Formats: sequence, C-alpha cells, structure tokens
Amino acid sequence: MNNQLLTYGKNSIRKNNLEKRQLQTIFFPNKWNFHYFFNMMKDCQQFIIACISEIDHSWIIKLLVLLANGGRKIYLMMDCKERQKNDEIFQAVICELLIESQFRIKIVVNTKKYESLPTNFCVIDGKVLITTSANWTINSFNKSHEWMMLDKKYDNVLEMLELFEQMWNQFKFVTFINEDIALLDNDDSQFQPVFAYSQDCVVDTL
Repeated sequence: MNNQLLTYGKNSIRKNNLEKRQLQTIFFPNKWNFHYFFNMMKDCQQFIIACISEIDHSWIIKLLVLLANGGRKIYLMMDCKERQKNDEIFQAVICELLIESQFRIKIVVNTKKYESLPTNFCVIDGKVLITTSANWTINSFNKSHEWMMLDKKYDNVLEMLELFEQMWNQFKFVTFINEDIALLDNDDSQFQPVFAYSQDCVVDTL
C-alpha cells in the first residue's frame, strides 16, 4: 500500500511538473519578456497565425514581413471598425504588411460593428499557443500592464487552430484594388493551404 501511494505521489509530481513546463505566464512592461516573445516569433520555421485587434509595433511588423519573405506562412486576423478604416496609422500598417511582403502575408479583418475579436492569441509552428491581453502595439508592451500565457498543450493548440479557421472564413479579406485598400468577401480556399500545412508540423510534446 505504501509503495502504491509512493508511486502515485511520484506520478502526480511528474504530471504537475509537466503541466508547469507546458504553461508559462509573462508580464509587461518588461523588456526582457518582450525580447523573449519576439525571439519566439523570430525562431518560427513554418507558420504564424494570429488574432490581434491592433498592430503598430515596428519591430513586429518588420519581423512578420521578414518571415513571410523567408517562406513562412503568416495569417493575421485584425479588427477594423468604422473609425479605423480611414485611420492613417491603420492603413499604413496594412500597406507595409501586404506590400513589403509582396502579399505573402494574408490578412482578414473583422468589420462587424457590435462584435470585437476575442482575446488576442497566436500559434507558432503548431507548437505553442500564446494568449495575451496585449495588442501588438508599442503602448501594450512598453506602457500598459499586460499578461501573456504560453501554452504548449497539444489539445489546446489544435483547438485554437480549428477555431482560427472557422473565424477566418467569417471576415473580410484585405487586398488592394487600383492602389486602394479593398475588403472582399472571404472564401474557404484562402485558409486551406495554411491549415493543411499546420497538420504536418512537429508538435512539441515535451
């Protein structure tokens, strides 16, 4: 009986330690935590999917362009309310992401008036799910009090990939027509190459 309890105790400790390694929380503002997050994105080998309300951090924008031009698949989902459609900063970000990546980065936007995107999240290479209170903006990382959770549990990563695909097909696809930003009705084929690609990734099971 004592041996059974000892074995059970050891297994519980191992399980607890494994769960701790699969879940990690970091906080901002903290420059070291930002560099840790940034380097995780920089090490991307296959794809990044991200649901982020706002993006204006120049480092992140340039990195996404660099990764896309290096063959990584980048799919972004953003908010685009009425006030943002004519916002110069928003338009400049969209232009830089699309044009500098030669349209390799794919973007859809949520234009629904009374419905915002859920909690910001991204998945890198199918290995880690990052959920966060922070937008990818300078203020979020440098001034605001924000949190970020890194989750390597396979089931959670897979569930978010599936959720992202469902959400992707509901929103407007961003492109250019006659040098102007255009929002088009999305179709299922836009996301299929990404989702199929994600199924082949090597998932880190620790």
